[in-house]
Amino acid sequence: MKHPVLGTDIGGANLKYASSCGTAASREFAMWLTPEKLANTLTEDLQRNFLDHDLKPDTLAVTMTGELADCFLDRGIGVDHIVQQTCQAAKTLEISNVRFYGVDGCFHHAEHARQNPDLVAAANWHALANFIGSEIAPNALLIDIGSTTTDLIPIREHKVATDSLTDYDRLCKSALVYVGCRRTPVCSLVKSLTYHGIPTPVMNELFATIDDAMLLLGHTPQDANDCGTADGKPRTRPLAANRLARMIGLDRRSVSIQLAQPLAQQIIAAAQQQIQEAIARLGSYDTWVLSGHGESLISIPQEQPALRLADQLGKEIARCGPAYAVARLQANQSQ
Repeated sequence: MKHPVLGTDIGGANLKYASSCGTAASREFAMWLTPEKLANTLTEDLQRNFLDHDLKPDTLAVTMTGELADCFLDRGIGVDHIVQQTCQAAKTLEISNVRFYGVDGCFHHAEHARQNPDLVAAANWHALANFIGSEIAPNALLIDIGSTTTDLIPIREHKVATDSLTDYDRLCKSALVYVGCRRTPVCSLVKSLTYHGIPTPVMNELFATIDDAMLLLGHTPQDANDCGTADGKPRTRPLAANRLARMIGLDRRSVSIQLAQPLAQQIIAAAQQQIQEAIARLGSYDTWVLSGHGESLISIPQEQPALRLADQLGKEIARCGPAYAVARLQANQSQ
C-alpha cells in the first residue's frame, strides 16, 4: 500500500497539518515569540497526530507564511529558519523526503528553497488554488478568509491565473486583503464608531481586534481558556465588550454587552466592505469557492454560484486547506 504524504502549512500564528489520505490537525503557534521552538513543536504535533497510524509517511510537503513574522529581520532569514527547523523535525521523525512548495507550482528541495527564499515564501495561497483548480473547480475565484488575511485568487482552466506572485504584487492588485476574522486590529478597520448616535473617533491603540466583534455577534464561539486577545484576557463576550469599549475611551462600567453589539456590527461591516470592494475590482467569475474560517465576512450575492470548501472536503480538512493541498499535490506528482 502506498505511503501517505504529510502536508504542513507553517504560518506566523498557526500550524496546520493534513495527510493526503484525509486526516488533519491544527494548533496555534506564535512564531514571533518562540521561533526556536518550531522544530520541537512540529515533531510533537506530527508524532501525536499522524505517526501512530499503520502507514508511516515518507514524505513531508511544506508551505509557509511564517517567514513574515517580525522576529525575522527579513524574509530570507525567515525562510532559512523555517526550512532548517522543518528538516530537523523530519530527521527526528525519520521522514526522509522533505519538499517545499513554491509559487512556480513546483516542489523544491531544502537547499534550493534556502537559496531562493522568494520562491517559497508566502506560497500557501498558490498551493490551495492549484489544488482547487486541479480537483474541485476548474474556473472560479477562490476566496480564502483566515485569521489574518483574505486571499482572492482567480482560477482558469484548472490553473492559478495570476501573474502576481509576491505579497507586494498581490496587495497592489487587490488579490491580498490584509483583513481576517481574528487578528485584524479594530483601529485598522474604522476611524470612528457611532455610539449613542455620536460618531466618535477610535483610539489608535491595539485595545481590540475584529475577533471581539465576531465574539459579540456570535460568529465565533467563546473560549475562556484562550487568552490570545489584545489585552491577554479570555475570549469571552463580556471581556470582548470591554475591549471594544476601550476603543472609544469607555469600559465595561458604562458599556454592556448589548450596548457593545452595535459597535461590533459597524466593525464587521467595515471589514466586509473592504473585502467586497477588492472582489469587485477583480471582476466577475462563474463560481466562488469559499475557504477559511472567516466566511461570515463575505456576503454572497443571490445570483452568484458558490461552493464551500468545507462542504467539499469536510470542516476539519478545509480548516487546514493549504496543508491538505500540498499533501495532495505532492502525492499526485509522485504517482
